[in-house]
Amino acid sequence: MGKLRALLTCALLAVAGFGFLQQSTEVELAYKEYLGFSLMPGANSTAVSFHIIKKWDDPKLPLEAVNITQREFTAIASGMIKHNANPKGENLFATHGLIDCGYFNDTVINMRFYESGMRCNTVNDIWRLRWAEWPYYIASPRNSNPNTLTPFGPGPGWARKPLQPSEGQLEILKTYGMTDPMVDAVWGADAFRLLKDMQDPAWVTTYRGS
Repeated sequence: MGKLRALLTCALLAVAGFGFLQQSTEVELAYKEYLGFSLMPGANSTAVSFHIIKKWDDPKLPLEAVNITQREFTAIASGMIKHNANPKGENLFATHGLIDCGYFNDTVINMRFYESGMRCNTVNDIWRLRWAEWPYYIASPRNSNPNTLTPFGPGPGWARKPLQPSEGQLEILKTYGMTDPMVDAVWGADAFRLLKDMQDPAWVTTYRGS
């Protein structure tokens, strides 16, 4: 009888220990997701990259970045697409004080028709932080010299060097949580803080001159 009790006690302790271990593992594997972007060029000739950033509760685990498109970034930030990076489905642009960003209905301004959809000029301008000119080219029109390439894009950018920001500009970007702004993503509230500052002409002037 004593041996039976001892075996039952060991079995119960083993089950309890497994439960605690499983619970501990679940805690370690918990994470939250955030929107972010980086100045690294992306696939399909995109001048910058957009991400879903996975931050684990366990500080020992590194951040994980999953690439998304600019359209997906804007849609999630606007609350038009349900995602764990915006669990409340709110307009994160408005929440962080950005203007003219989100989903817009069809409208007519000064006799010109604007089709509905998601837009944010500031998101379109992120590339300017890294580049002095739009970095991609397309073939020139047929009626011009076929052996030349014509820049295509909304240049110029704000970077003081052709292919990257100056040392002073990199220092400004570091204030948004990027240890290495050429590689690291800016994410969460810092990403929207940077986007909001980019809407300030004084900030842009300071950045361009740094």
